[in-house]
Amino acid sequence: MTTKQGDFLELPLPVDTHLHLSLGGDPVANAQLQLAAGVAGVRDAGDRDGRLDGVAMPLPLNVVRTGPAIFKKGSYGSFLGDNREFTLAEKIAQTPSSFVKVILTGLVSFDNYGEIGPQQWSLEELTEIVKMAAAIDKKVMVHVNSDKACREAVAAGVHSIEHGYFIEPETLALMAAKGIYWTPTIAAMANQILDPDKRFSRAQLAIIKRNAGRQLEMIKFAYDAGVQLSIGTDSGSYNVPHGRTFLREMELFVEAGIEKSEVWRIATRNGWVLLGLPGELRLKLDPKMPLDALLEESRRVLLK
Repeated sequence: MTTKQGDFLELPLPVDTHLHLSLGGDPVANAQLQLAAGVAGVRDAGDRDGRLDGVAMPLPLNVVRTGPAIFKKGSYGSFLGDNREFTLAEKIAQTPSSFVKVILTGLVSFDNYGEIGPQQWSLEELTEIVKMAAAIDKKVMVHVNSDKACREAVAAGVHSIEHGYFIEPETLALMAAKGIYWTPTIAAMANQILDPDKRFSRAQLAIIKRNAGRQLEMIKFAYDAGVQLSIGTDSGSYNVPHGRTFLREMELFVEAGIEKSEVWRIATRNGWVLLGLPGELRLKLDPKMPLDALLEESRRVLLK
C-alpha cells in the first residue's frame, strides 16, 4: 500500500525481484551486499540442484526462493536448474516458495541481432505446467525472450515475464490487461556495454547497445500501457554485481523516461506485491530525493 502525505510517500523498502544468490560469490555474502545496498527483499530466481537448501540468510533480508529452475534436459538452464532425476510434478512440488521458475527460451544473441536461443516448451506444455503449479497454489515466473515466446507465456497464464527481450507493444498490452508482471532486467544487458574484460568485439558491442536501447523503449511503453513492472537485476550473472546493480537498474528506468518517484514505487510497492511479502518495514520519504539517497535511507533502517 502507498500512503501519500504532502510531498512525502510512505512505501515498503526496496525489493530485487530477480537475482541469483548462488552465483557471483558466496550466497550469504551476496545477501549481505543486498542489505548494504538498501535492498530489503529478494527473489532468488534459480539455483542449481537446490544448492541454497538449508543456507541461513542474514536478517532482516526477506528471501523468496524458487529453488532450481525447471528446464528441459539438454537445453539452456542446467546451471540454474534441477539436474536430478525428479518428475516434472515433483520438481514443481519441491519449489520452496510460492514461485516456480521455468526456462522457456535460451539467451539473447550478441552475434546476430534479434536471435534467441531455442524455445524449450510448447504452449501446451507450458500451459500444463502453469495448471500443475496453480493446483498447489504456486505461480510461474518464466525466463523468456522473443515476442513469440513471450506471447505464448502470456497465453499460458504465467504470473511474471522475466527478461522479455524483443517483446512487442501488442504483447505488453495483453500483459497489462491480464495483470502480468514484467521484470525487464535491463542492467544485465546495459552493463555489458562497459565491457570491463574486453570480452566483446566491436560488432557485438553494437548489437548489445541496440538490444539495450530497444529494451529501454519497451520499458517506457510498458509503463505507459499500465504493465506492472518490477525491479530485478539478474545479479550474479556476468558483470552484474550483487548490491550496487539495484541502483543501476533504477537509474536505467529513469533513463527510459519514467519519473523518479514512480521508479521508487516500482522498486518498493510493486516488488512487495509481486512477491507477496508483508512489508512491515516502511519509509516515509520525499520522492524527489536522489535515488541513491533513498537507498541510503533504506540501508539505515535495515542495518540499524
